[in-house]
Amino acid sequence: MKINITKEKLSEGIQIIQSSVGGRTTLPILFNFLIEAKDGTIKLTRTDMEMAIIHTFKAEVVDNGSITVPLKDFSDILKNLPSGKEIILESDEDNKLHIKSGRSKFWLIGTPKSEYPIIPEIERNESFSIKAILLKEMIEKTIFSASTQETRYVLNGLLWNNTKDKFEVVSTDGRRLALCINPVLEGVKEFKIIVPSKILNEVLKLIGLNKFKEDEVIDITTSSNQISFKIKETILISRLIEGNFPNYEQVIPGKKNITFLAETSNILSSTKSASICASDLGGTVKYQLTENNILITANSSKMSFSDEVKINYAGEDFETSFNPQYLIDVLKNIDTDKVNFSFVNATQPVLIEPEGNTKYKYIIMPVRV
Repeated sequence: MKINITKEKLSEGIQIIQSSVGGRTTLPILFNFLIEAKDGTIKLTRTDMEMAIIHTFKAEVVDNGSITVPLKDFSDILKNLPSGKEIILESDEDNKLHIKSGRSKFWLIGTPKSEYPIIPEIERNESFSIKAILLKEMIEKTIFSASTQETRYVLNGLLWNNTKDKFEVVSTDGRRLALCINPVLEGVKEFKIIVPSKILNEVLKLIGLNKFKEDEVIDITTSSNQISFKIKETILISRLIEGNFPNYEQVIPGKKNITFLAETSNILSSTKSASICASDLGGTVKYQLTENNILITANSSKMSFSDEVKINYAGEDFETSFNPQYLIDVLKNIDTDKVNFSFVNATQPVLIEPEGNTKYKYIIMPVRV
């Protein structure tokens, strides 16, 4: 294999595959990445056996070939090569990768392609496209409620549920829930899959690296146990999470006995301040409602906080307590100036909705103090 390429083009590809797959592994080969050159195209591949990333781009290929080399070592070398100079990559029969740029010369011990895990072709059960901007919004406004505990593996992802009349994205960690309701994916069969948060976080990174126009789409393919995202010249592939997602519909309050409307920024600001004082004693913040007013308080062994926020409320007095970070996570993702809070009673979960927007629903369990 022999390639002539600019540092900038190669660095861009290495940055993409370097940030997208975790380094936790006991298999030495997984610290490597695979570089393949064929007929003017370079393909970089990296995998951790759960997720894989494939990035392709054009370059001058003198000789076709392939090799795998340690990603960290290669990246460190690349950073120290002179900018604006052409880089020559050449592998030999002893699986050494020679790296030349100007007067700088390195070589790395690699391994043949045959020793690198094979990335299986995904069986196309269903393929569809979603606007990149919409996909980014759906993920950002729900992923924070997914569990990060390895013992609750089925909750370490987002449920994608495409029914005959809507497409829902749901996340929960058992104490809070985020729901995004979209129009049905037209021309796509009904399906219900759990997409790992890990790959969705990488999708967000890649969307951020690429400048998508409003109508540009991302192509998504699913099979019985895998999902892939084609984001311009990059493909992300991941296993789906197997298991039964909780019945989220029964968690959403069916009644709204107690409701109030508040300025989003006011509740967010006050809750952030209260969270400073909620570092111990269970880490809770208390919310006490009276007519057109909410008293937000928090206490710890070292400090206390109280603030009164004006709201639209005409019901009976009551109080409830929440983990403040859960409420902060929700309010940070609400784009409307005002937000609706709805309760069945003070001990049941609260339903939080952006004013005038039925697309997003958030559920938080209160804390019993």
